[in-house]
Amino acid sequence: MKPFLGNILFLLLLTVPSGTVFAEDKELEVGRYTVKGTVVDENGDPLPGASVWIVGATIGAGTNANGEFAIRLNEGREYTLRVSFTGYIPEEVKVNRQTGAQPLHVILKPAENELNEVVVTGARIARPLKEVPVLTRVISQKDIQALNPMSIETLLQYELPGLQITYNSMSRMPQIKYQGVDGEYMLFLIDGERISGEGADHNVDFTRFNVDEIERIEFIRGSQSTVYGSNALGGVINIITKKANRPFIGNIHARYAGTNGQKYTVSAGTKKDRFSSLTNITFRTRDTYSVGDKNGKTLKLYNPDGTAKDSILKAESTTVYGYKVWDASQKFGYAFTDKLSADLRGSFYHNMRDVPEGGKIQDIFVDYAFNTKVNYVFRDDRRLIVSYNYDNYKKDKDFFKAKFKRTDYRNRTQMLRADYSGTYGDHTVSIGSEGFFEYLKHYMMKDSADARNENYAFYMQEDWKPFSSLNVIVGVRADYQRKYHWHVTPKISAMYRPAKTVTLRAGYSQGFRSPSLKELYQEYDMGGQGFLMLYGNPDLKPETSHQFSLSAEYTQGGFNASVSTSHNRFHNKITYKEKNQNAAEWQYTNAEHARTTSVEAIVQMRMDFGLTMTGSYAYVNDYEQVNGKNTSSVRPHSVTFHAVYSRKFGKIGMNLALNGQWASQLSTYRFSKDGTHRSVTYDARTLCSLNAGVTMPKGVSVNVGIDNLFNYQDKAADSSLQLPQKGISLIGTVNINLADMFGL
Repeated sequence: MKPFLGNILFLLLLTVPSGTVFAEDKELEVGRYTVKGTVVDENGDPLPGASVWIVGATIGAGTNANGEFAIRLNEGREYTLRVSFTGYIPEEVKVNRQTGAQPLHVILKPAENELNEVVVTGARIARPLKEVPVLTRVISQKDIQALNPMSIETLLQYELPGLQITYNSMSRMPQIKYQGVDGEYMLFLIDGERISGEGADHNVDFTRFNVDEIERIEFIRGSQSTVYGSNALGGVINIITKKANRPFIGNIHARYAGTNGQKYTVSAGTKKDRFSSLTNITFRTRDTYSVGDKNGKTLKLYNPDGTAKDSILKAESTTVYGYKVWDASQKFGYAFTDKLSADLRGSFYHNMRDVPEGGKIQDIFVDYAFNTKVNYVFRDDRRLIVSYNYDNYKKDKDFFKAKFKRTDYRNRTQMLRADYSGTYGDHTVSIGSEGFFEYLKHYMMKDSADARNENYAFYMQEDWKPFSSLNVIVGVRADYQRKYHWHVTPKISAMYRPAKTVTLRAGYSQGFRSPSLKELYQEYDMGGQGFLMLYGNPDLKPETSHQFSLSAEYTQGGFNASVSTSHNRFHNKITYKEKNQNAAEWQYTNAEHARTTSVEAIVQMRMDFGLTMTGSYAYVNDYEQVNGKNTSSVRPHSVTFHAVYSRKFGKIGMNLALNGQWASQLSTYRFSKDGTHRSVTYDARTLCSLNAGVTMPKGVSVNVGIDNLFNYQDKAADSSLQLPQKGISLIGTVNINLADMFGL
């Protein structure tokens, strides 16, 4: 371990030009000067937390409660400042030693849409949303505040049509399915970095994501393996966490919803001169609840001879277990020179799961992670980023009656990556390499054994702009694993703008997913009684996919509409089957082809008087054929809708938000070993939430809301299709911004 970390440190130091580390050249002392100014909105009101950055450098500042900023510049030359604030059109201002002597006064105008917002997920290059060749969905901080969710599962379900949150009865944790794609095909990132650990089967532990720490979420649907490697066949969800954005930061946040959850967060930080720091500590708790059916589910049972009859199952009950979570994160940033900066982030997560009634064991999940990035800017349009990420996730069992603990699961990952991007005329080139190292100890392996994996990758992408209206991106990635050797993944996408208001996008991409260590080496006695053995398969082949996508987008002022469609074909999809026709033994295997086709439409309208309305619809044609019948559990139609009214009256801000989701009825088939099969129907489902908030002077804001507005209650028998809701709940939140309260 020590030699490995030493090599990492050596590589990081290689990115630092000699003579520029930790101190400025003394010859520049004479040329130094400080630029000061204020940033206000169209009404002349200050914008606290506005970002002021030097174009082509790594230094910047945030504005205080009065919209004021100050940046110390190291050279007497002319600089370009880029001033931005979420929801406003960015401005660029040129300054030099003479003009910088007078305070600047920058006025930002509200943006009619979100297309000027900068995103990074599509190609690891920061660029405005309107210039991204792959259609990208952004869940902004404003969207998160309007919904006021307790968990990321709730947030994603209200924002992404076609997303189903199901409940795994074995792990007692949620798992997802998005437009026909299971959780193992969705790659979750935090600030662009993979996370370790498994919650429910092949899904990440969603409880790790603290909503209070999220600045925005960038989501790209479809295969992104060329940029991000394995597991990105169905899409990438990149969770961007908050950064220090003003000279002083101090927030106290409390959320109370009774048995449906409580959350208390304290954060503090600073961004001043070349140094930034942000500390976040949160305690979250949610009570255990049960959902019970009065009557059993009715289904139609078909016998092998073709006869059919109605069958009524026994009434079921499902218990969703609660938790008590402590998590903390710490961020540091420092600009050593105008060209060189570094960021550090550390996090800790501790989750004590509720003990089942009469139980003698408590599950405790723990994670600690560390990430560092070094950023060197050669010039305005060329930069190098070297990063290292370490993530250690484990599951302990506390036998509190017997007074001992045991670690049944540990997943430790390390990633070392270098990315270079540069623009040369009409061509922007991205080149990168990474090494991924994984260790897994799993209770599903024989004698809780462990296994290791190494993956090395090289990737290159070119963004060519032959005309002002056309962008073409071509990329290729080569992954090497000792077991599977080389795997090459190409992609091509294009964006064409025939008119200022119309954008067309098309693309083809391949995806791949290497078998997980559990799928390769598992040997698990389910239930511990020998009734069913689950085996891995060392002979598994990687899954691959071919995806074709097409989209059209129209934007006129505050109106934005888009329609996108994609078709994905999977090869060597990994699934279970009977081992040697033994019903008591099942093994992972590569199945036949599978396919998914989906269509998504989104419409948003922003009114001048403060009302924003958004609606989205998704259709999914997911087909999983068994004996000529479709056994898919994906609802074919789904809708999300939002109406947000926001207005300011003097010093008082007000917002009212109605959010909803609807999923269609589903009829599907299930087969039994005795030759019978059954037709099962699941009812349509509608959930809504209503939130009202007031922002008062001195940094105090209050929000009250109703979750599950119409008191919808799921059936326990349907928990395999969605996480069961127990009914209506009332929510109250209070946030105190200490910087605004004391005018800092």
